[in-house]
Amino acid sequence: MAAVSASFSETIAAQAWRSLGQAATAEQLCTAWLEVLVNALVHGRAGLVLLGQPDGSFAPVAALPAERDLSYLSEIATEALRSREGVVRTDELGHARLAYPLELREALAGAVVLDLGPADAAALERALRLTHWGAGWLLDLLRQRESGQALVSLQQGRFVLDTLLALQNERTEREAALALVNRVAREFGCHQVQLAVSRGKKTLKTLALSHAAVFDERASAVNLAAQAMHEAFDQRQRIVWPAADGGPGSATGASQATSQASSQVSVAHRRYADASGAAALLSVPLIGVDRVAGVLLLERDRAFTAAEADYLDTLALALGSLLELQREAGQGAVARSLRTARRWLGWATDGGHPAIKLGVGAVALLLVLLAVIPAPFRISAQALVEGSVQRSVVAPFEGFLRDAPARAGDVVKAGQLLARLEDKDLLLEKVRWESELEVALRKERDAMAKGNRVDQRLAAAQANQARAQLDLVLGKIARVLVTAPFDGIVVKGDLSQQLGSPLELGKVLYELAPLDSWRVILKVDERDIGYVEVGASGELVLASLPGRNTAFTVKKLTPVSVAEEGHNYFRVEAELQPGAPSLSPNMEGVGKIDAGRASLLWAWSRPLVDWARLAWWKLMP
Repeated sequence: MAAVSASFSETIAAQAWRSLGQAATAEQLCTAWLEVLVNALVHGRAGLVLLGQPDGSFAPVAALPAERDLSYLSEIATEALRSREGVVRTDELGHARLAYPLELREALAGAVVLDLGPADAAALERALRLTHWGAGWLLDLLRQRESGQALVSLQQGRFVLDTLLALQNERTEREAALALVNRVAREFGCHQVQLAVSRGKKTLKTLALSHAAVFDERASAVNLAAQAMHEAFDQRQRIVWPAADGGPGSATGASQATSQASSQVSVAHRRYADASGAAALLSVPLIGVDRVAGVLLLERDRAFTAAEADYLDTLALALGSLLELQREAGQGAVARSLRTARRWLGWATDGGHPAIKLGVGAVALLLVLLAVIPAPFRISAQALVEGSVQRSVVAPFEGFLRDAPARAGDVVKAGQLLARLEDKDLLLEKVRWESELEVALRKERDAMAKGNRVDQRLAAAQANQARAQLDLVLGKIARVLVTAPFDGIVVKGDLSQQLGSPLELGKVLYELAPLDSWRVILKVDERDIGYVEVGASGELVLASLPGRNTAFTVKKLTPVSVAEEGHNYFRVEAELQPGAPSLSPNMEGVGKIDAGRASLLWAWSRPLVDWARLAWWKLMP
């Protein structure tokens, strides 16, 4: 009986070692290693291998025996993971349990928990030594497997990058599609790969078949394949037929693939497989920026694994946007415009971004109202108030200024003194000519008494000359006082700092304007002068009276422009309407001239449109 038991144990151990050598996945490796440790080495009753999960927790990946509830080992496993040291516990019956933490690259990777059953000190020490040795072996196997997976990932990344670079070098979309299906067929060992690209939201068109430069789209097999690809296109997810078996992936990935396959519709895939005799099909949608850009359909004689499906998903994510860019690059200007219009229309009609759409709609409605509803159109211009009549007061003769009591801004009455000229020289000249006149008259009387008609006539001529000079001097004396010609205001002139200075004949001393008659001078830009007409009404707002509008009427357009600050302005004269406020000359403000009615949008955009028209005309040959 003992010999039979030993032979049975040797058989189990041999099977465990064989399974360890043939393990293909991490779960198979851990299970085979645990069988070797428990059945062939330490001869324990049960064992458990815990490994870290992506979420940070630790879950069992191998249990022996598999059908037994091993939750009673959780307490010692938790203690070993927490302390990161080996833990040994013996109960009152002498049954021993041990837990050994697994560390990979100084990080806690998991733990091994064993139920040794009845064990003496020597058996316990041997189990600890074997577990320590076996843990190092297990970690080394896991490290090698991790390195192999990293190498596979590197090779896959290289293939994805090489494929993207190769497709970018193709000139047309069809050439790129043919290169893609041929490369994918070689990479995954497929006897045929098809690519269909989207034409609209619900339509696919077969673009390329591997190892075939030309194909008939009307063929039955091509139509069945297109229907199969439509299933993946409509469901926006990959379809594996038959469902993936998990392959060299995790158990979790296999379960997810199984649950996903149960919710998929794959009728067309089964129909195409029956017609073509394909043993395995895999349809992968190529997701672009905002839609499915196309679908890849792979056919081969062996089933696709979950790892291969995930690999194709990664490749599809990179290919979707590239195919869209190549298709857009090959389109003309009209197609691009239509595509942009459809994109904007789709954005406007979907249910996303309600606040932005409401704001855009409100702005569009406001622009429509501004473009349709007419409003008063007025031309704005800088305005200056002047007197309707401005008279200059000039120097009546050459002389010197004696007094100048008036200044700019003074309100004066008619006849009021504005300035006085020096009259000393005039008085002396008056005395001189009076004396000469008296002498000439005496000579004339003497010549008359003597009867000398020649001397009489000569003396009479001298008397007339002296009388004329005297009258001239008296006239100057009468004009020594410079007075205001009418009631008004001094607009210009301040001679208080020039007393005693010489004055030339005709020099302007003051400018006066009446107090009850004003005019407005508007400087209208040359771009707006075409809208101004004689007789047009308007309103004036002065800087000193911003809250009061004064009406005026355009009386005259001056056909000569004046350049100021880089612009040309035309002088427009306007007359203030009755009821104007008390004004002063040289008051400035802004005037607006009525020019009819127009939409506010046109009135506001008119300067920019006019500038654009002129710039365009300048650029045209």
